[in-house]
Amino acid sequence: MKDGKPLRLRDFVRVEDFYFSVVGYRNERFIKALLRYVPDASGDRVKDSQRYRKLAHDEAIEYAKRLGMNYYREGLFYVPSDDVREIYKPEERLDEALEYEEVRKVVDFFSTIPRVEMGVTGSRLIGLVGEESDVDFIVYGKWWFVAREKIKQGIKRGEISEPDDYTWEFIYKKRKITLPYQIFVEHERRKYHRAFIGDTYFDLLYVRGYDEIKREIPEEKGIKLGKVEIEAEVLDDLYIFDYPAYYPVKHEEIKAVLSFTHTFVGQVFRGEKLAARGDLEVINGDRYIVVGTRREVKDEYIVSLDFLKKRDLLNDFLKWKS
Repeated sequence: MKDGKPLRLRDFVRVEDFYFSVVGYRNERFIKALLRYVPDASGDRVKDSQRYRKLAHDEAIEYAKRLGMNYYREGLFYVPSDDVREIYKPEERLDEALEYEEVRKVVDFFSTIPRVEMGVTGSRLIGLVGEESDVDFIVYGKWWFVAREKIKQGIKRGEISEPDDYTWEFIYKKRKITLPYQIFVEHERRKYHRAFIGDTYFDLLYVRGYDEIKREIPEEKGIKLGKVEIEAEVLDDLYIFDYPAYYPVKHEEIKAVLSFTHTFVGQVFRGEKLAARGDLEVINGDRYIVVGTRREVKDEYIVSLDFLKKRDLLNDFLKWKS
């Protein structure tokens, strides 16, 4: 907590010289987080004359195990609030991030959105920018959907551009996605949450407003019952860009599909038929399929079968799945 404001997804906290990203909204007892930046004499990031390096999900886990860091358990880090030395809130530190020309370009593009409803997370939030750092741009609550529409219209008018082939391939390889490349890209293009302003690339990231934090979407781990696949109609798309992304489905046993990876947010819209593979879990008495408990997905997926049929990619998906 800072000045009475609870921590939110994509905030950062510092413990000694370690930087953690917050990965949820329920942080009452412990802060749910992922270790992202650590001191390293050969690291490519520099702050206050000290070098750091960025960790991927698996690297963070191995690093924590090697150091005997007692925050880590079952894929996440649970940081006691008393251990936190500094809190980084994107909306509160936007003015600092504006020192970067790339951030100013993005903020100017979204100038019709109130400044208090936006921020920048990641390396630009904590001052550990690397050569390949893009702009991880946050817009909060209902304003995110205004920003998404602005991207959509901006691309249509030629004011900004969607990612080029090189960028799509980079994202695809970085996230270690096993779905066929074209299926990944076609789903991404209709989300309108990635774009270029000139030569500046940015992601548009959704974070709940403070009045939405207690939304009843499960974050806690459930009882695992094994890997399953499902096909079902999505009943609404109110929270498909949330964390976790929430896809309520028309199904006799499964209440919803949950995605804990940004890769599979916004994949399937209301009325479309979803296909998903993930862990079947019982959470608070209800059954869910959980996809993406790690950032880099492997054998899990969420796709829209109706969309694939429309894009003439359904046979490619079925062939890949078999």
